[in-house]
Amino acid sequence: MTFRIEPPTGRPIISAVTGTNGKTSVATATRQLMTLIGWRAAGYDSTGVTDVDGTLRESRVRRSPDYLPELIDAQARAGAQALSIEAFVGILADGLFDRVCVDTAVSTGLERDHIDVHRSVEGYWNAKLRLFREYLRPDGLAIISADSAQGDLVRDAVDRRGIRLIVVGDGGDLHTEGVREEEGRLVGTLRVDGLPHRISLPTVHSVAVTNLLLAAAAVIGAGGEPAAVADALAHVEPPPGRLQLIAEKDGVTAMVDTAHNPGALRVALRSVRARTAGRIILVFGAGGERDRGKRSQMGAIAAELADVAILTDDNPRREPPDRIRAEVRAGVPDALEIPSRADAIHAALQMARPGDLVLVAGKGDETTQIVGTVKVPHDDREILRRALA
Repeated sequence: MTFRIEPPTGRPIISAVTGTNGKTSVATATRQLMTLIGWRAAGYDSTGVTDVDGTLRESRVRRSPDYLPELIDAQARAGAQALSIEAFVGILADGLFDRVCVDTAVSTGLERDHIDVHRSVEGYWNAKLRLFREYLRPDGLAIISADSAQGDLVRDAVDRRGIRLIVVGDGGDLHTEGVREEEGRLVGTLRVDGLPHRISLPTVHSVAVTNLLLAAAAVIGAGGEPAAVADALAHVEPPPGRLQLIAEKDGVTAMVDTAHNPGALRVALRSVRARTAGRIILVFGAGGERDRGKRSQMGAIAAELADVAILTDDNPRREPPDRIRAEVRAGVPDALEIPSRADAIHAALQMARPGDLVLVAGKGDETTQIVGTVKVPHDDREILRRALA
């Protein structure tokens, strides 16, 4: 095996995942794979903290360099051999990794997001790149996909430090071959350093396949046996709200996704396009008091990749919702505009015909809509389920 690190002694293995989109999917898959191959593993990601016994609990981040070390120490005392951590841009920018030694670091790709906080896309990317420039141990392992957005920035960061880089996907160190669909799954061969392993992946979406391979590379690189990891891939469950199938009724498919920036929306729409015989009916919006520059870009992507676009509200916060919608509409002038998110979802279902897919994007597994400073109960998934029941 050419890409395996020497496991640390006296502390758990730390795998960290950063990027603009797909972080939670990769981080949760990494923890699951660690557990499935027999490691005692814990995790920290946008869903909360998963203890070594599998208990998921909410976690409120303290903006302190003590936060992650204390979390890791607590899990180690409970018997954790490994932790999978989602490296949010905020905790990277604030130096919460200053006392954490990362063994394997994954980038899911860098695109536009959080410009409202980091002033520029370059500032945002630089905050993310701290994982590779500062916190990944010198003899650790960096992992990207072959088509990773801004992958050259990660390559440059690790080249400067002499850190090994593993590429996942076509032509990479870890890739799939002969993949075919069987009963809603993808089966084929996983090649790891040239050696073949049979796999059965619990997904048919290309973006989800990439996320699974990134997680597999992280676990194999940290010492997991490739054959065991390949077998375990069949049992990984996706986090809620990520290209989540809600229902299929009368030939109409309904899904939700967290996509709330241009890159994520593009990936989600392209992923479902490959699986949709009819039209894609997209329900989406943009968040208030956030990067205004991405709004027209999201509209343009909707105009290009969706057959019908319904523009609605998505956490307007204290910003006038009609102004947000107007700025999105600049990119998708033909969109149907329905301010009420619930009404927009119902309208999408009413116009859907057999073969069509309704994709509600932006909130995923969120259970509230932020209006002003108030969190109003709202769950896209429940609205879809009730409407289709």
